[in-house]
Amino acid sequence: MNLRNYAGHRSNEAFTLMEIMVVVFLSLLLIAALYDIFIYSFKGVLAGKNKLGNLQDAAITMEHLKMSIKGAYLKKSNVKGVEVDGESLIKTGDGVLEFVSLAYDQNGDERLVKTVYNFNQSAGALTRTEDGGPTKIFAAGKIKKFVTRFVKTGKVSYIDTSLKVEAENKQKVELRSAVFPKDVQAVNKHWIPNPF
Repeated sequence: MNLRNYAGHRSNEAFTLMEIMVVVFLSLLLIAALYDIFIYSFKGVLAGKNKLGNLQDAAITMEHLKMSIKGAYLKKSNVKGVEVDGESLIKTGDGVLEFVSLAYDQNGDERLVKTVYNFNQSAGALTRTEDGGPTKIFAAGKIKKFVTRFVKTGKVSYIDTSLKVEAENKQKVELRSAVFPKDVQAVNKHWIPNPF
């Protein structure tokens, strides 16, 4: 066997160190680019998941608020022989909503039940307390703002409610709703309010 032919033949087929380094460098660039694409895609999916979770928390909380407010007693009437003005018992503002609902006890007698929504900014939670009922906490740690306002236009009254939810990655959702008591359509079923 001729060593000279073997060495010449080997140098024609083998990769040089420079070629191997170029291939490794290009492979690392490709892997780094694919890794960045994956990480950014994952962060986008995670941000979307957080925003969707915030939207769900805000929507559920707003639906509970709507159901409670629709049961609010806003009329003037006699309850157990005492004249009660439901509008005068409503308290609204930054972080608070208080109102009364008309209910009946076990004997069938009318009674007013006070419902209070309080926003605890340090805990980021909205708490619902009702006379004789359980305390509920909505979206603990996620609520950043809760504002209510009682609006009266002529014979029609409603409560303007604003709720802002924010969690990880600063994914914010803000909902605002004008919630009417049950008897608003009796006044004018074609009336559409514009609270803005």
